[in-house]
Amino acid sequence: MNRRCLCNAILIFLLMALSGAAAPVIDPIAPASIPAGKTLMVPVTATSPNGRPLTFTASSSTNRITVEVHTNNPFWKMSVVQAAPTNAPGAFVTPFRGGAVSVTNVGDLTFMLFRDLTPHTVDVIQGLTAGGFYTSNTIFHRVIAGFMNQGGDPATNGTGGPLFRYDDEWNPQAIFSGNGQLALANSGKDTDGSQFFITVAPFRSGDFGYTLFGQLVRGFNVLSNINNTATDANSRPLADVIITKASFVPDNFDTVLTLLGTNLANVSGTISVIADDGAGGRATNMFTATTQTNSGANNQPFFYPNAVTHFVGPANTTMTNLLAAVGLDGETLYWFPYSADAASSTNIAGISGNYFNNVLSSPVGSSTNAQGQLQFSVVPTSNYVGTVGIEMYVSSSSSWQTYLTLGLSLPPYDLQIYTFTFGDTAITAGATNFTTTALRAFTNQLLATFTNGVPNSSPTNFTAAINWGDNVISTGSINTNLVGWKEVRGAHTYTNAGYYPVYVTIRSAVGATATAVATATVPPPVAVTRTGTNNIARWPAWAADFQLQTNASLGTTNWSSLTNFSTLVGYDNVITNSTINRSLFFRLKK
Repeated sequence: MNRRCLCNAILIFLLMALSGAAAPVIDPIAPASIPAGKTLMVPVTATSPNGRPLTFTASSSTNRITVEVHTNNPFWKMSVVQAAPTNAPGAFVTPFRGGAVSVTNVGDLTFMLFRDLTPHTVDVIQGLTAGGFYTSNTIFHRVIAGFMNQGGDPATNGTGGPLFRYDDEWNPQAIFSGNGQLALANSGKDTDGSQFFITVAPFRSGDFGYTLFGQLVRGFNVLSNINNTATDANSRPLADVIITKASFVPDNFDTVLTLLGTNLANVSGTISVIADDGAGGRATNMFTATTQTNSGANNQPFFYPNAVTHFVGPANTTMTNLLAAVGLDGETLYWFPYSADAASSTNIAGISGNYFNNVLSSPVGSSTNAQGQLQFSVVPTSNYVGTVGIEMYVSSSSSWQTYLTLGLSLPPYDLQIYTFTFGDTAITAGATNFTTTALRAFTNQLLATFTNGVPNSSPTNFTAAINWGDNVISTGSINTNLVGWKEVRGAHTYTNAGYYPVYVTIRSAVGATATAVATATVPPPVAVTRTGTNNIARWPAWAADFQLQTNASLGTTNWSSLTNFSTLVGYDNVITNSTINRSLFFRLKK
């Protein structure tokens, strides 16, 4: 071999070696067992040596098992410690509930949150997290070995939560067939708050009884360690298991797959997963997925999707809507409507409904259909003006009403309460996003505009309640703007930087309501230190979508965006920029 050939061979070898060193690596994925005809969520973790974000794709070797990659979802990370004597190995002191406690480290848990499946729930958790609701304030107060770990209660005993409650959120893909699944605890239908639990095994009896909104991707050893901690007779850990930090974080190297299997058991396929760094680096990993007999299903029906839209109308009109419900195990569904209260019962002249030839003839009756929809109508009493409430139950048991009457444990069912307003006009509302500063009080902030279609209607005919997203609720002021629309304005102070969902609920004097959801952005700070010729900038992890920019002079607008990929260090995004220029200004720009 001549010298030129030898040099070329060495160059090619070096390029291949460098390329191989920079290629992403997907961690091993265990074989998966999917309940026949159902879904399974599978976490996938990887590394990217060059720091570039990874894009995942996946495919199946058989059309009897399909695979979906969850994308564009946020990640939620929490750090966990456990109370310990001051002389315990590795013990340190950490703030907790206004004091300090000696603890030892347990580790971190990182979840993908399913904004694609449960958007409202994820928004609520984002607001509470940004407000510091969980950090150094909550514990895992209930641990049941082999089942789950429960936490997130500011009262630390399972009785507390935020100042508000909200509805369950269902999606047919979200069932408890896996491990490390994150769900909301509740005290009954539509009583979700801040408390959550993390499963350590399949929990099929919980399907559509608890809002499943996330999947653990990293920290399974931490999950196991918490689950194995010693507890008392009430399942409370003998030593407090404390959440010292919770935050939304960027995670460009992990994802979650949802596998859907055929109705037949013992069907196998190979699932191929590809991670691509967008710069020529790719990795492929494969694992086997097999359907198994669907066991442990709870025959739990649920309303999905929520298609009711006709809530407001004139007096003496009949309001007709279409209800949709699902039973994933093929059950026949039975519908049971009730008046929500005595006043509603008085002001309802009748309820009728049909599904093809099935008839729902009274508030205490049932209509049946196999997987479907119920068209139902509410008729008010003559000239009635006001609201009526309907509790609509759907069950897989034709005897559900009998169980209720006898006070027995109820068969599987779902409940949705609907409020209808007669003698009013519907409210149309739009939200106004805004930006503010942490620890700076603001007043008269525009949050929403609305109209009820009635010219010159007085602002005093309406009220507005504001949920600021950080567990603070207040009343808004209402005025009329120059174009005749009503405006809702409010005053508040955010203590922490973050993104907050702001729920503005407007109600007329008669009873029509509308909710507008704004986003409050409280920008993060950026801190810069210099070591040698390196400028090291860091800012909060939740603000990964903010871009770091530099400028040599504040007197110009020549801000330049740094192209470095930030690195997640603890709960901070970190960028190191090498420059001999010591006179640089930095800012974050979204």
